[in-house]
Amino acid sequence: MKKMLMISTMAAAAFVLAACGEENVDKTASTSWNGTWKKIDGEKSVCRDSFTFKGENNFEIQNSRVQGGEHSSGTYKHIENNDYEFDYGGGSDTFIISMEGDTMKAQLSSSDNVCEYKKVD
Repeated sequence: MKKMLMISTMAAAAFVLAACGEENVDKTASTSWNGTWKKIDGEKSVCRDSFTFKGENNFEIQNSRVQGGEHSSGTYKHIENNDYEFDYGGGSDTFIISMEGDTMKAQLSSSDNVCEYKKVD
């Protein structure tokens, strides 16, 4: 009986620690994103010229000239794994985003093209 109670307690503690650790990862990731990321590699007709992440899950995207050159802004949210939904107000896109140091790779979930960005500020 004591053995069963101990196993249950340890499993519950591991679950709580895992949940807390996961929450901290999301907060750390969104904080480190803040700033402007300029395109250094990728297809002009697919890749945005830049991403700017500001404050609490706010973003601005500068489209390339080939895409019309306009700015779009809104909010983003983490869906799962490296998937993020960017909501522009009138529509949304899902990006697969990974970061390593001052390099970010972004890919529209509906595309095979991977765009690479460098953090500039």
